[in-house]
Amino acid sequence: MSEKNFDIFLEINYFKLNLAAFSKLNGQLEYYKEKSYIDYFEKNNQLNFDKLQKFAEESIIELEKSINFFVKDIYLIIETPDSTSIKLSISKNNEGKNLVKKDVMYLIQDAKQHFLKSNNELNIIHIIVENYVLDNLSYNFLPLEKNCKKLSIDIQFICFPKHLVKKFEKLFSNQQIYINQFICLNYVRKFDLKTNNKNICERGKSIVEGANKQEVVFIPKLVAKTGFFEKLFHFFR
Repeated sequence: MSEKNFDIFLEINYFKLNLAAFSKLNGQLEYYKEKSYIDYFEKNNQLNFDKLQKFAEESIIELEKSINFFVKDIYLIIETPDSTSIKLSISKNNEGKNLVKKDVMYLIQDAKQHFLKSNNELNIIHIIVENYVLDNLSYNFLPLEKNCKKLSIDIQFICFPKHLVKKFEKLFSNQQIYINQFICLNYVRKFDLKTNNKNICERGKSIVEGANKQEVVFIPKLVAKTGFFEKLFHFFR
């Protein structure tokens, strides 16, 4: 197989499975194919994983032959009725000091930990910071170096059930493929990109690369270990 390297995005929605390969060298789309389902979703819009298994295997083998590349990991874009969006606010006394990045990072991490304790049946797929509130003044961007007595952050967590995540991980582990990142299809559709004329895999790639500056972006686990803050806060770059 080729020494060329690709980022592979796979979209599974209610009607079809879409596969895309992007060159890691220049980011260009080098393969894209849509494949329609026959009956892989049940009447309640739940996936039939037994039927999907063979279909996914065949689709990935076809991709590998086309681009001459073994697929080892993918970004998985999922449409599911089981996705959940939960919002919460968290605040701290900032004692009139200037707002610095480190304080915001710790506050979001604290919100994440509180969320997981109360929702241990869910996996967080996306974290979006909707507002920063400094002394009752709201900002949709991070107003660094402004002083305030009270800091509050409004956060949205988009989640999948853990049991669904495990089913997909098992499905692809059977093919020795690691899932770099889960992506919620409804979130990709709703985010107002100037790329709405592009396919969902292209738009999903933009999301992963930090197109929404309010999203806390997770670096894939396969990447060499770095400190917590380098891994989570892409939108501060």
